[in-house]
Amino acid sequence: MKKEKLLVVAVILLFILNLGTLGFLFLHKPPKPPGLGPKQLDRLIVEKLSLNPDQKQAFDRLKKAHHEQMVQHDKDYKTALDNYFSLLKNETVLPAQQDSLQAVLLLIQRERTQITFQHFVDLKALCSPEQRRNFDALLPDLMQVILPKRENEPRRGKKEKGK
Repeated sequence: MKKEKLLVVAVILLFILNLGTLGFLFLHKPPKPPGLGPKQLDRLIVEKLSLNPDQKQAFDRLKKAHHEQMVQHDKDYKTALDNYFSLLKNETVLPAQQDSLQAVLLLIQRERTQITFQHFVDLKALCSPEQRRNFDALLPDLMQVILPKRENEPRRGKKEKGK
């Protein structure tokens, strides 16, 4: 009888341990892998381009100006988006209002794209001819920051299932 009791206790303990393990795996999301945050991106740019101290100072000025412009555009975009979705509060949504706010949203996105492109044109202009070759190699990293890959997004070059 003691062996049977010990076996039952061991099975119950293993069952509880398995439930705990499964619960931990399903409920605990692992941390996201470290991506390129602003500081890591800055370090990557400085290292890949081998910027000298004068170039680093100029790069810092470019970064600051770019950041200020993007923060302002973020505020403008949020305001326009709030106004756009507040149209839903009305009984009827006038197409002219909707079109007008959509045009504002598109304009802000276009300006953001232009500002970012010009930022990198200015950065490239700081570079020597040798550094410009390194800049070309840096472009995939820059694109990963500008347009990060989403978790469920299919990889480029592979067709989606069912298409």
